[in-house]
Amino acid sequence: MSRLLICTGGGEPAYSTNQSFVYALRSLGHDVLVCGPGYWGRNFANVPVPDQPFPERYLYEEILEKTAFSGDLILQLEPHFYLYGKKPPKMRSAYLVTDPHRGGEAYYRLAKEGAFDALFIGQKHFLPLFDDLPCHTQYLPVAFDPRRFDHAPLSDPVCDIAFCGQSGIGGLTYDYQDELGRYATAVRSLRTWDSGRYEFNAPTFDYSERAEILLRLMQDFHVRIYEPLYDERYMKAIQKGVLGFQRSLLNDISIRCYEIMAAGRLLVTDRIPGLDEWFGDEVNDDLPCALYDSYYKVFTANFDLEYKKIYKLIKNYLDDDTEREYFAARARQTVWGEHRWQARAKTLLEIVLN
Repeated sequence: MSRLLICTGGGEPAYSTNQSFVYALRSLGHDVLVCGPGYWGRNFANVPVPDQPFPERYLYEEILEKTAFSGDLILQLEPHFYLYGKKPPKMRSAYLVTDPHRGGEAYYRLAKEGAFDALFIGQKHFLPLFDDLPCHTQYLPVAFDPRRFDHAPLSDPVCDIAFCGQSGIGGLTYDYQDELGRYATAVRSLRTWDSGRYEFNAPTFDYSERAEILLRLMQDFHVRIYEPLYDERYMKAIQKGVLGFQRSLLNDISIRCYEIMAAGRLLVTDRIPGLDEWFGDEVNDDLPCALYDSYYKVFTANFDLEYKKIYKLIKNYLDDDTEREYFAARARQTVWGEHRWQARAKTLLEIVLN
């Protein structure tokens, strides 16, 4: 097995992407040393360093001296840690960019400063932004952490759609509560450009497309939108719905997609670059999730047209228990078999170390 130095932010919650990847490496038997800054009152890193304002840049020399590392690979994971400076010529290093989102240019500059041997991009939509870097560059999809199910056995649904995460809906009132926490079912007015209609407003309106569709779904279906949950309750909240809904922010593959399918729920999502890597040849045939076409961006989107298609898709699957459950079961089997973080860790190490 390999000896690895992971450079990453140490203040993330237990099921965050970087903690999940570290867990995956250790579960595969690798010797993992984590170096990183603490924040939010916690630090899971073995070797702490002071936190800094973004971008949190650390010299190779200072990190190698502080950790006394002399193993097989330095792996940089987001967030809160970006290596730069002179890398030892015989030391291999790699960078896993899990979610460049709408900040591709910043991550490109940071990847260039790190002088990595390999760069792995978790979102295929952003892969072309890194094409001219002088290192091996490859798409490596994000995945899900199976530990989320340790305390969340499969359960029966209580509503049509359950959503947990950033809905993007401004001024959402969580008027109800169950054993998991507070949730909203109330419908806001759909008057165009209503004040407070969206969270995260100008100049990006990052979550506005998602908010718009969720607002419309709340008019026509029994929808629960839970407050953001980051512990074991998250997987239980997803299972409250008969099916799971996702609208990407900018053609990004959200880990939520995997988690919905892993929970045995039919995923309804917009078409995202990289779906062929999810299910191989099935993407052009019998894909075990329901896809709709989205229109980017909010200033040019035709939400009426988009929502008509989404409504019909969801209504058909809610009415057809047999077909919905068939596709949901197939998706769950595929995701558990091929899309855990352990699978991504194996792929990354095979490429970098062989």
